[in-house]
Amino acid sequence: MPTLDKDHSQFGKTSSIGLNEPKGNLKSLVSSNSLLTAKRIELEIEELLNAKLANNHNKVDAHYCALFKLGLKRERADERVLYLWAERHSYDISPGGNNIHVEERRFGEQRHTQGLRQQLPGFGIDKELHLLVADASAGKSTAAAELATVYSTRDRGFLDQEAPRNDPEDDPRSTVLIIASDGDGSAYAMWEDYLDSVNANERGASIVIWAQDDERGERPWNMSLPNLERLASRLEKGDICAVIIDTANAVFRGAGLQPGIGPIEEYLRLLKQIVCKHSALWILHHTNRTGNASVKGIGGHAAFQEVPSVIHMIESRPNGNGEKLRVWHVLKLRGSDYRSFSYGFTEEGLRVTEGHYYVNCADQVLGAIAQQHAMKAQGITASTSAAQIIAITKRPNQSVYNAIQRLKQEGMLKRKGTGYLLTARGTKHLDSLRVASKSPAPPLPLEHHPTGNTEA
Repeated sequence: MPTLDKDHSQFGKTSSIGLNEPKGNLKSLVSSNSLLTAKRIELEIEELLNAKLANNHNKVDAHYCALFKLGLKRERADERVLYLWAERHSYDISPGGNNIHVEERRFGEQRHTQGLRQQLPGFGIDKELHLLVADASAGKSTAAAELATVYSTRDRGFLDQEAPRNDPEDDPRSTVLIIASDGDGSAYAMWEDYLDSVNANERGASIVIWAQDDERGERPWNMSLPNLERLASRLEKGDICAVIIDTANAVFRGAGLQPGIGPIEEYLRLLKQIVCKHSALWILHHTNRTGNASVKGIGGHAAFQEVPSVIHMIESRPNGNGEKLRVWHVLKLRGSDYRSFSYGFTEEGLRVTEGHYYVNCADQVLGAIAQQHAMKAQGITASTSAAQIIAITKRPNQSVYNAIQRLKQEGMLKRKGTGYLLTARGTKHLDSLRVASKSPAPPLPLEHHPTGNTEA
């Protein structure tokens, strides 16, 4: 029977560490085990990166499993792989970067940079990341088609701006790359339609589309590392003036990444470094469907609010006759203030218009009556009777009658013959709902006015 006060050696033989091991040796052993684990993780990360680049899915899964056993979750493993790939290609996506040997600069002594330059006045900055946010069917793809065309042709300004892209005439960048990953096999055909709708070919636009092609075996582009290498290689040719990605969800999910979690910020910063040393980058993205026309209305990861230098949002809401009123919000643009304006789709392309938000039946009734009087002023026969207002607004009969009665009681409407007329108070309220550009384009023909047909 061993005794505790004389011989501890027997206990040491039955323990993997040794109960009588000095504290210094114990710390050394723990440290040695930690270093061994760290080295194994480092080797697994390298092998995982090589497997991803080789598109060897079996090896990728095996390395994920090995890393999980070593205590590294998949999200963290993806982040480590991304950092390693970026390091191999001389990109720095670390949060703070390496500022150890940076020389300080004193204001006023020397101009080190050209400063901010709006490449596309009012909308885009050269070699920066832009985000265009909208709900489904709000018109962001058609807007992006016009955007691509004006980038390439420099034939006009975009929407409410008259000045076209202002790069030097000898700038070799004249091609726009559209990465159409949303829509699978139909993506290419859809983008052909979008570009045809803005007469891109007739206007001389040079546009390249990357999209799924089943006949040639081309899969949709996504944020996988081999695809990032393909993109970096294409941009080295120096002819691309803008890259448009449709959409963020498609390219992230295609690479097995969730747009709301994981290393999304690192991927965005890496994509920005790859693209924005050559050209502007535009990413089409979705809202969080809260109806909030601000950066808080952007869906997905918080990095989508923070990383882009420019953020635009398209809002689609009903107007007086139930058609769509599209409003463009410039939420974030360095060197510019917030602005918004309504616009419509015409045979000549996208054009700024004037329009109204109608948030309830009473507002819609006011708008419909104002529309009818505007038509009368142009010599067109129009009625403001209750029956005609019901037909225009497509609201239930009783809802329109109740709205007219309330508007009369509030002094916004008065009777005139068999119809109605807006009072000064009613006109003021209607004006408060107006959405108009600070520098509106010439009026559209009546058939293209937002109180008429604005469907794409």
